[in-house]
Amino acid sequence: MSSIEKTEEHQNGKNITFANKTRYIVLIIGLCCICSTNGNYNVINFSVICMQDVIEEQSVSNQTHWLENTADVSFIFSAGAVGAIIGLFPSVPLTTKYGVRNILSLYGMTTAISTLLFPMAVSFGYYPVIFVRMAQGFGASIMFSAIGSISEGWSPISEISTYVAFLSAGFQISNIISMPVSGVLCESQLGWRAIFYLFGGFSVLFHLIFFVFFRDSATVHRNVSLKELRKISTGRLPTSSKRQPVPYLAVCKDKVVLSIWAAAIGGNMSLMALMTYGPTYLNKVLGLDVRETGFLNAIPYILATAVKFVAGPLSDSLTFIPEVWRMIFFAAISQLGLAFGFFVMALTSSRVIAQVAYTTAIVLAGINIVGVVKCAQMVCSFSFISSHFPFHSFKVARQHVHFVMAVISLSAWGAIFVLPIIIGIVCPNHTASEWAVFYIAVGIFVIAMNVPFPFFATMEPSEYTKPEWEQKRNQVSPEQRI
Repeated sequence: MSSIEKTEEHQNGKNITFANKTRYIVLIIGLCCICSTNGNYNVINFSVICMQDVIEEQSVSNQTHWLENTADVSFIFSAGAVGAIIGLFPSVPLTTKYGVRNILSLYGMTTAISTLLFPMAVSFGYYPVIFVRMAQGFGASIMFSAIGSISEGWSPISEISTYVAFLSAGFQISNIISMPVSGVLCESQLGWRAIFYLFGGFSVLFHLIFFVFFRDSATVHRNVSLKELRKISTGRLPTSSKRQPVPYLAVCKDKVVLSIWAAAIGGNMSLMALMTYGPTYLNKVLGLDVRETGFLNAIPYILATAVKFVAGPLSDSLTFIPEVWRMIFFAAISQLGLAFGFFVMALTSSRVIAQVAYTTAIVLAGINIVGVVKCAQMVCSFSFISSHFPFHSFKVARQHVHFVMAVISLSAWGAIFVLPIIIGIVCPNHTASEWAVFYIAVGIFVIAMNVPFPFFATMEPSEYTKPEWEQKRNQVSPEQRI
C-alpha cells in the first residue's frame, strides 16, 4: 500500500489534521526539543560563575577547589565536547537504521537525565561532574543532524529556508531563556541547582511529546491530510521508507561538500567562541555583574532569533533571484558580519561599542543557516526534483544530508573542545589585550575558511544522490571501487 493510500485511510478514520498544518506542529515540537537540549548543554556556561556555595562547602585547607582552577573548569567545558564527539560517530549509522524519531528521542533523554543529575554529581566531586558533562554532550551531539533530518521529512520545497531557520532558532531561543533565568535563579534562594532541575525537567517533557507525535516522514503520519501531503510532496521524488546506505567516500570527495564543511568549521569556531565564552567576556572584560551578564547576554540571541524568523521566509520569497545567489548572499552577510564584529571588539576600548559589536556578530551568525546549511540540504538530498532530472525518471529519493550535518556538528563540537585550550593559552588572565589577540585571529580564520564556498555553491544534487549512481557502482568490482 502506498503512503498516500495510507494517509487516505487515516482521513477516512477522521483523524485530526490541524487544519492541514500538521507540519507546523512538528516544527514547534522539534524546535522545543532542540531548544531544551541546547539549553541543557549550555546552562553550565553561566551557572559555573555562581557556585560559590560549593567552594565554601567542599574547600579543604591548602588545596584549590576545582571550581577555582581555570584548567579544571575548562576541562569540564571540553568534556561536553568529548561526549558529543563520541556520540556523533554512532549517530549516523543509528539514524540510518532506526530513524531520527527514535535516535533523537534517545539522545535527547540522555541529555535531559544527565542535566537532572548534574547537581548530585557536583556534590560527589570533580570526576562525577566530568562523567555527567560527557553524557550531556553525548545526547546533544545530534542537534545539527536533527535539523536536517526533520526538514528533509517535513518541509515543502517552497518553505525549506523557513523550516531550517525556525528549527535552528532553537540555539538562540535556548540562550534567550537560559541566560536571564539562570541569572535570576543564581541570585535567588533557589540557587544554581534549580537551573538544572528546571531545564532538565522541561527537556524530559518535550522529548516524550516528540517521541509520541513525531514520525520521520509526513507520508506515514496519521494526522497529515491528503491536501497537506500533496503540498509537502510537490516537487519531491517519492521517498523510500528505508534509508539508503551513505556513500561516505563519495561525499567526502565532493568539492561542494568540502566547501560547505570548510565554511562550517570557520563559522562554528567563531560562533562557539561567542556562545561558550560570551558570559565570561561580558563579566571579566566588560565588567558586568552576574545579573547584568545574564540579561545583556540574552539580547543578542533575542535579535538573532528575530532575524532568523525574517531571513528564512525572505529567502523563500525572493524567487526572482537565483537560489544559489541567495545562499551565497546570506552566507557572505553572515560570516563577514561575524568577522567584522570580532575585529571591532578587538580594537575598541569602549564598553558600549564592544557590546554592540558582540551583539551584531551573534545576530548575523545565525542567518548562515539559510546559506551554507541550506546548500548542504539541497546538494546531498535527491528528494528535491532538479530541472535536469524529470520526476518520472526515478523511483525513489536518496538523502544523505544527515551525514553532512553530522560532520558540521563535529566541527562545532571540535571547536568547543579546543576553545578552552586556546583560551587558556591566549587569554589566561582574561585581560582586554589578550582577548583582542584572540578575536583578531578568529576574525581572520572565519574569512579564510569561507573563501571557497561562493565558488562551489550549487543547487544541483550530487551524483551519488541519484539512483543511477548506485547502479553504476554495483557494476564495478570491489577492487575497482577501492
